[in-house]
Amino acid sequence: MDQYRLVTVVGSTGAQGGAVVRSLLKMDNFKIRCLTRNPTSEKAKKLQTLSDTIEIVQCNIRNKDDLLRAFQNSWAIFAMTDFWATPTQPEIEIEQGKLMADVAAKLNIKYFIFSCAINVNKLSDGKLNVPQFSDKAIVREYISQTYPEMKTIYVMPSFYFQNWTGSYPLPIKKLKDGTIEFSLPMSLHGKLHNIDIDDLGPIVSHLLQNPENFIGQDIYVCGEEVDFEEFVRIFTRVTGRQAQAKTMTEHEFRQWAQDLPENVQNYLLDMFKWMEVNGCYTPEIDWRNGQMLTKLNTFETWLIKSGWMGPD
Repeated sequence: MDQYRLVTVVGSTGAQGGAVVRSLLKMDNFKIRCLTRNPTSEKAKKLQTLSDTIEIVQCNIRNKDDLLRAFQNSWAIFAMTDFWATPTQPEIEIEQGKLMADVAAKLNIKYFIFSCAINVNKLSDGKLNVPQFSDKAIVREYISQTYPEMKTIYVMPSFYFQNWTGSYPLPIKKLKDGTIEFSLPMSLHGKLHNIDIDDLGPIVSHLLQNPENFIGQDIYVCGEEVDFEEFVRIFTRVTGRQAQAKTMTEHEFRQWAQDLPENVQNYLLDMFKWMEVNGCYTPEIDWRNGQMLTKLNTFETWLIKSGWMGPD
């Protein structure tokens, strides 16, 4: 056996793939092949400087030949799709996910880890349309039915804390009196399953240490379950800043999301309708199983770790 096992990471410059790469770098038995659409980007260049065990490879995951070249000789693959890359064409996620599975099966890749979600459309009997969740679930079903012999592990991240801090953060603002207002189109008692997305990396690293123990399993990457109001109370308790939770009307949410196409606004509103009652999962799901593998951050520990204090 080679000293180093090659792990190929899709979306290596993004939140999920980047977390996986950073965690794998702490292990001493992996070489990492980082796939990216643009190897000359600043994010890709920064990745390359992290270690000699990193290989940056340009890959369009809609292109079969690209995937055949990029997946070749991999011991394991971490695969994910990005709804936000083509939000007005959500069906592309399904196409990409299926193609990656097809290529991995063709190349007899030993282990395939796929980042997915639940099928809200199906679980709601078609009342809700949430392709950013459901299309990943469709790919998961395709993999399990089409390639039952492929050694696949499914990871299901919950709602990122970083959704409040990114380049397009969720609606949060500082009011005139200094209060930090967190706003969502859901009840104050709506359910939030939360995760520090950086914790996905240690989960995947753990899975790859003994992958045979997890074949065919769904691993939920979730640090806690809290309601929206308690989430904001935690913020105040840790930061000392006064804060409040606000339930947005549909009109208010659409005003906030006015730069997004109407169909994407609809997808998000339906997502929050589901989350209000169920969070990111369903009641029968054991969302704590990822916590059995490694310690995961709660909102409290993430706030302390990150030093995030909300908007100025």
